Amino acid sequence: MNRMKNKWSLLWNPFTRIAGWQALGIGLIVMALTGVIGKCGALAFDGVLDAHLVSVLSFQNAFLLLAIDWLSLVVVMAITGFVIARDVRFVDIAGTMTLARAPFLLMALFSLGVSMPDASTLKANPAVLLAHPTVIIFSVLSIPVLVWFVALMYNGLKVSTGGKGAKLITGFMVGLIIAEILSKTLIHFFL
Repeated sequence: MNRMKNKWSLLWNPFTRIAGWQALGIGLIVMALTGVIGKCGALAFDGVLDAHLVSVLSFQNAFLLLAIDWLSLVVVMAITGFVIARDVRFVDIAGTMTLARAPFLLMALFSLGVSMPDASTLKANPAVLLAHPTVIIFSVLSIPVLVWFVALMYNGLKVSTGGKGAKLITGFMVGLIIAEILSKTLIHFFL
């Protein structure tokens, strides 16, 4: 029973076993797969916490969006980590935040099953998207993926900094909001 509990806890916090360079390497591979599959499913990761189905997505834009999201998250969480605990290795923050993005691979896979209405229908009536069955299913499946992503980021910051309590929670929440704002601003600027 205890073994099963440990396996489930690794889904929420793999950073007790993997961090630093190893987490960064695995996370970058997963991000690359997410970009390729997301492009095929026309899923734009247009913010640290955002993913939207679009009618057309180029490989260049798919990877530019991922890069902006990733850099915004890593830089802001690294600064947050240094505020929470002075003795933090940047590679630990970068690794845990990169690997924390792994649930987005599931979201990209979900997007492959979504049949989008054609562009002319969307242009004439954007609300048709909200009533489209596969879009509704995709949206519902995306909620637990987003919750999992946030939990992984929190646990990654916690393990990387050794932080706890109100300082960790407040730092994480403020950092996440700033990372989201920064990513949206940079996306607006570059795209």
